Amino acid sequence: MIPKETIDLIFETARVEEIVGDFVALKKRGVNYIGNCPFHNEKTPSFTVSPTKGIYKCFGCGKGGNSINFVMEIEHFNYPEALKFVAKKYNIEIEEEEMTSEQLERANEKDSLFIVSNFANDYFQGMLWGSEEGKAIGLSYFKERGFTEETIKKFELGYNPKAKDAFSQTALKKAYDKEVLVASGLSLINENSGEIVDRFKERTIFPIQSYSGRTLGFGGRAFNANAKAKYLNSPETLIYHKSKVLYGLNFAKNAIGKEGVCYIVEGYTDVISMHQSGIENVVSASGTALTLEQIKLISRLAQNVVLLFDGDNAGIKATYKSINMILKEGMNVKIAAFPQGDDPDSFSKKLSTEEFKSFLNNEAIDFIDYKIKISQLESISDPTKITTIKRDIIESISCIADSLNRSQYCKTYSKKLEIPEETLLSEVAKAKSSISKFEPSSLKVKSDTSPQNKKKEKLSPTEKLFKLEEEVLRILINYGNDTFTIEEEIESVASLIISDLDADDILFTHADFNEMYSEIITVIKEKGIIDLQYFINHPNQEISRKSIDLISNKHSISNNWVDRHKIYTGREDEKMRKTTEKAILSLKKGHVDKQIADLQQQIKDGSIDLNGIKLLSNLTQIKTKISKSLGRNVG
Repeated sequence: MIPKETIDLIFETARVEEIVGDFVALKKRGVNYIGNCPFHNEKTPSFTVSPTKGIYKCFGCGKGGNSINFVMEIEHFNYPEALKFVAKKYNIEIEEEEMTSEQLERANEKDSLFIVSNFANDYFQGMLWGSEEGKAIGLSYFKERGFTEETIKKFELGYNPKAKDAFSQTALKKAYDKEVLVASGLSLINENSGEIVDRFKERTIFPIQSYSGRTLGFGGRAFNANAKAKYLNSPETLIYHKSKVLYGLNFAKNAIGKEGVCYIVEGYTDVISMHQSGIENVVSASGTALTLEQIKLISRLAQNVVLLFDGDNAGIKATYKSINMILKEGMNVKIAAFPQGDDPDSFSKKLSTEEFKSFLNNEAIDFIDYKIKISQLESISDPTKITTIKRDIIESISCIADSLNRSQYCKTYSKKLEIPEETLLSEVAKAKSSISKFEPSSLKVKSDTSPQNKKKEKLSPTEKLFKLEEEVLRILINYGNDTFTIEEEIESVASLIISDLDADDILFTHADFNEMYSEIITVIKEKGIIDLQYFINHPNQEISRKSIDLISNKHSISNNWVDRHKIYTGREDEKMRKTTEKAILSLKKGHVDKQIADLQQQIKDGSIDLNGIKLLSNLTQIKTKISKSLGRNVG
């Protein structure tokens, strides 16, 4: 358990814009920052980070929280794990006890996989640097590839010995569970003998890590000529999903955000070599074809991609497939081809950092130019082949998300493709329409927000009451400490709400609201005020998230209106008494409306008695009085 003092220090030290900025490319806008939401696919930024409040909020999907909530969401951490992650970033020491075998057994499966993966990573590095076999085979191989010791340590490269069960037996002796070892993919059970053996026997090891640097799985390069595969990856596990991970992204994310472009290569060594050459904004798809999930990871940081795949048939095929996927995500894509026989690993070693950067800048060509070059379109005379190539290019243009950008491509390339601009525009439109028909319905968002078609859904009394309770809590959490004078007595918004609701025995019907309301009353009794940061950073994640939702305001008035333009707009906090009184009255009316609706239902069901009829009459009179009071308040 992490001490409260340490938790407080973490929250005090952490800067939400710095935490979020490690995962999302943010731009300054006034006192806040904006960016594309990492939790849903969007083209127009609706994701806001407020340093002054210490929160983030997406007004598209509704996600919101503090720095710890963000880490929990993006990395799927629990609360203590997120605290430890942020603490590590700011060099805040957290004393942890080493897990006993009993504690390890009790740990849930996912946590156990992370723990054993971390142990394996340490073990493989220890074998590389600390064993004669590791030095002779693994370390010498990496050095032969031209990797410096600094680079080897940076990427945490390792080695697993020749012995069939070297790692597995070491792990078992350290009290790691056999089932967890198998579930992690690090160990296998021999079908014939039933023995536990190593998956990565006699291989150099490349740890595959998450966005934040957590070890998820491994890649291994074989040295045994009888090995079934030269390169072998961890299987899919609860923590490792190869389609959602990019090798090297934890090292590349800052450089990608800074440079505004991401280089994508095929292999582990390509990534490592380019890093060593001074080009750090590079990642690899980790032995799989580039996926939509991987592209979305990149889109959080930059909108420009350069593909550096091999020039063989497999590489060209992978490039073609990737182009359309990248374009559909609203990103720009170029391709750079290396001289015959070279790849990013080999070619980067032949040039200086500046020469290599210059090569990439000069050789990276637009996807249309690439397809023209690869297909040798300009030298083909067969009309059928020409048409096929042009249709493929047209399909790629149709994948461009932005309509203006599509039009510009048609204008720019119509002459080169020998297609009149109008014809090209028409064919692109047809291709786009054809693609849209075959897109999964789940990816299509049907929305018509035009005034003539937008109809207000009628809310039930229960739904109305939920909204009214939420509004009272919003006022309470945002303005509870504000004061005004009533009959020469100074009164706070909080005291007015609490005393008025208490006088009429009004309780919140929604359980979460009731819990939060009770917490507010407790805090006021203890501290005399509503401490907003206390609620933002509340250990109860539901209270924390709800508080952040309540304080988040999509629209704020710029200081420029007053300071620069001398135009004054009234603010909610300046008419707080009237706003508070209206909210209280509306809530009371909501409770009355709900009771009336319940009694009216009893009449329909034929289950109401005489007392119920009398109560309905009284409630109707109360509703009329409240409605009159509301009218006066609004006026």
